[in-house]
Amino acid sequence: MQTKTTTPAESRSRPVQVVRWLVGLGVAGLSCWLLARNVDWPGLQEALVSADYRWVAAGILAIIATFFTRARRWQALLWQSRARLRPTVTALLMGQVANMALPMRSGDVIRAIWIGPEGETGAVEALGSIAIEKVWDLVALLTCGLILLVLIPLPDWFARSTWGTALALLLGGGLLLVALRWQAPLFRLAGRLLARLPAGWDQALLPRLRRLANGLEAIRQTDVSLKAASWTGLTWALGALANLAILTAFGVPSAVAALFLLAALMVGGTIPTPGKLGIYEGICVLSLHNLFHLASYDRALAVGLLLRLTVMGPPLLTATLLALWPGQRPGSDDKHA
Repeated sequence: MQTKTTTPAESRSRPVQVVRWLVGLGVAGLSCWLLARNVDWPGLQEALVSADYRWVAAGILAIIATFFTRARRWQALLWQSRARLRPTVTALLMGQVANMALPMRSGDVIRAIWIGPEGETGAVEALGSIAIEKVWDLVALLTCGLILLVLIPLPDWFARSTWGTALALLLGGGLLLVALRWQAPLFRLAGRLLARLPAGWDQALLPRLRRLANGLEAIRQTDVSLKAASWTGLTWALGALANLAILTAFGVPSAVAALFLLAALMVGGTIPTPGKLGIYEGICVLSLHNLFHLASYDRALAVGLLLRLTVMGPPLLTATLLALWPGQRPGSDDKHA
């Protein structure tokens, strides 16, 4: 029987992970306490009971539709593989569910590993495609921010955040394109530097870096970029429609507020709390009650609670069903999809 050895890097990372979990739990606990201390519980119950759940069902359908638009975008970004739809959806949802619970976007690594055997993709190339996916989401976030700034007056912090996103995209995207354009001399330089390290480092790292660059190459493929842009736009439009459906269920059908929530929840989702506990609800209260004055505190909190269930419930249930589906584990030999 073989025993698994723990590498020094893994040993050092465990305390960091524990600290991240403790910080996340602290943020979640503080958020929940701040929300609960001002809530009128009968008012919250009345808001939840009076909601039109036909609109909630419509919001759930919109979220389910994003499974396929996001998977199609990822298939396009996996431009040198032949990843099939069902394994791609499964990997994507497994990663999304893991990101709800694990810190530091660990779910992205999980879904890269999951899709790795599919179509001879490789986990490292998949990580590169996921990085480009984040670039497209930042483009969509910037677009939403610019539209909102044109439509309505918003606080200075929102404008600064929007222009900060634009600057990050400009600098980061520019550096990425330059690095890919000059990757041959950069790899030669990296090889010389790694050769000075203990024996084997260059042979271990250079092939992985080349595969990562191969995944990042999707950003330089015109046809791939056109597909990715189309699927990104459709995905974000469905997300906005889901938000609008939930708002309509509570009698506040504001398209502007739905778009603002889409952008705010995208940014707020990066806060490392388990299950984003307290984040969705807090953003809804701050947006609908404090900023737009569209709903009472209790109704805004009710919107946040139902929005959480609408956004997180379908991925959790669907990922569980797909993961248990015969032939859907990594490296399976299922040929029926």
